[in-house]
Amino acid sequence: MESNQDKMQQLIDRYLRGECTKDEARIVNSYFNKMAEKAPEQSPARDLSKRKRRVWKNITPNPSRNIYRTIAKYTSIAAVLALIFLTWRFVYQSDQDDVNQTTSQTEDVAPGGYGATLVLADGRTIKLDSARQGAIMGQSLTYDDGSPILGADGLPLDDVVDIVATTAKGQVYAFTLPDGTKVWLNADSRLTFPSRFVHSDRRVNLEGEGYFIVHDDPKRSFFVESKGQLVEDLGTTFNIQAYSGESSLKTTLVEGAVMVNGRSLMPGQQSVLSSGGDMHILDADIDQVLAWQQGDFVFRGETLEEVFRSVARWYNVEVHYERKEAKAITVGGTVSRSRSIRAVLDLMETTGKVRFKVSGDVITVM
Repeated sequence: MESNQDKMQQLIDRYLRGECTKDEARIVNSYFNKMAEKAPEQSPARDLSKRKRRVWKNITPNPSRNIYRTIAKYTSIAAVLALIFLTWRFVYQSDQDDVNQTTSQTEDVAPGGYGATLVLADGRTIKLDSARQGAIMGQSLTYDDGSPILGADGLPLDDVVDIVATTAKGQVYAFTLPDGTKVWLNADSRLTFPSRFVHSDRRVNLEGEGYFIVHDDPKRSFFVESKGQLVEDLGTTFNIQAYSGESSLKTTLVEGAVMVNGRSLMPGQQSVLSSGGDMHILDADIDQVLAWQQGDFVFRGETLEEVFRSVARWYNVEVHYERKEAKAITVGGTVSRSRSIRAVLDLMETTGKVRFKVSGDVITVM
């Protein structure tokens, strides 16, 4: 009595001769796919090599055959070659882990999420609920659903004190300031603001990145200070990127009008302030600038080094380069920030010029 393995061998032989029915061809395709999914030590690599040689042996044109049958045969052979190559490639690469290992399938890094910390004037530190997305900094401190922030009671009502809101790497959070201005903080950012705006203007300080929708108040301008830059606004929407690790500071105007160090921006424009103090005004890619606030990464030909600075902040990872020249590889595409880092690395690997290894919170660029 024939074993299942013998039957499969006969079926593969029929497939190689181009004699399989459609149903039989599906069985063979399924068999090879399952083989490719097995662990390397379970994959019959030597049998694959024999099958490969047999396929090449069968690629001998026979002019006496009907041309349509010949085409069908070559189509079948090509399909088997493709399947064998894919399976062989899986086996070979699995055996070469120390030489050319792609990102480990068992190791991944989860995306960031909601979270922030408040530091009050009396030194109290309050971790905000990650199950909520924002907080309201009014006469009392509450979450955006109206529930109280535990531990934030007892703020002086008569005195004006500074409140510091921070997001760590891998965190974002939204804040409604005492005047009604809304601010979304990106990962690894810090916003300092008063418990009440009582002066003739409204001033806050930003480190990192923030997206502002300023509450309209014609009598009081809204100022954002950040490492050598002053943005003045009366009531509009803009984004400021002011990370200490970046070579420039970028302010992008979405709606309204702002002044950046005394120079006017129009909607759709971006000011770029270099570390040396030089400022240029450019047309902005609004979709890319605001991608983080919409929950995406959008890359438009940035270098790997530039891309990884934002990726590392969101996934809270360290990046090591085995080859310095890899930093200059350019990347394009869109990935949701809600996905694990594997999806981002897959996008980068489509360049065909780079591979990655994930070990805990360290990404090695190979």
